[in-house]
Amino acid sequence: MSFSHNVKKELSEITGMNLCCVHAQAYALALFGRSFSVREICIQTDYDEVAQCYCSMIREACGVEPKINISDAGKYLVHVEKSEDRKKIIEVFGHSHGGALRINRANLSEDCCAGAFVRGAFLACGTVTSPDKDYHFEFAVPYLNICRDLMKLLEEYDFKPKMVTRKGVRVIYFKDSESIEDILTFMGAANSSLEMMGVKMYKDMRNNINRKTNFETANITRTVDAAMQQIEAIRKIERCRGLNSLPEQLRKIAIIRRDNPEMSLREIGEVIDDPISRSGVNHRLRRIVEIAAEIQEDP
Repeated sequence: MSFSHNVKKELSEITGMNLCCVHAQAYALALFGRSFSVREICIQTDYDEVAQCYCSMIREACGVEPKINISDAGKYLVHVEKSEDRKKIIEVFGHSHGGALRINRANLSEDCCAGAFVRGAFLACGTVTSPDKDYHFEFAVPYLNICRDLMKLLEEYDFKPKMVTRKGVRVIYFKDSESIEDILTFMGAANSSLEMMGVKMYKDMRNNINRKTNFETANITRTVDAAMQQIEAIRKIERCRGLNSLPEQLRKIAIIRRDNPEMSLREIGEVIDDPISRSGVNHRLRRIVEIAAEIQEDP
């Protein structure tokens, strides 16, 4: 199952809700479904759990039994067949038979109902990307006014959603992991929120390890390149003038570097007769490279 499916399964299986929260969740499932009017009340979903939840919530809140049909593509279409049942649902949720759709706050009678309402909205029109791939959570809302109303409701609970229009559909979305974790918890998907936190911690740890490895690899590469440049300079001096042409301090360093290309600067400084610091070794090797650069080899 996808992460989004897991989230919807977890939310669909929540039990023991207060009657007011059942009413709020049923309202959101109906309002944010594919259609909510006297002519048609229905929801389309990829998941059996959501279809069953829609039926049970509408049944409990409105006393109406929706019907489930499955398309050849495996999608679930849950709809209210009878005109009188659709009118009953409209009336139960306090809507008129015409006019622009707005969220009727009377259906959120208690503070606890907001989480249930947002849960129903997500089950009806929401998706969330697997945190393994990206951080993205959205509601694809079919109506402008209820999209704005949902934005306002979320902002009242300290969320900071953004909105965009995509192919004529208004989309409310979150792109940061903390907000997604918070809204999952707000809706009641605590297990999914914890799973997301675990994935994020793993990704952060992996990224830190990769950064450290890249840093160490770059350091090794620079060290090897510098050592090869130094050895080439030493060989050039040896070939053209001989190492005895170097001052004694430089000659000793040159011989050790030539014979021990894998040694670090610190190690070279420790094995020399009169031990010197890493910076002292570096300074002497730089001078050797400069001397080699001044030598003009015969063509």
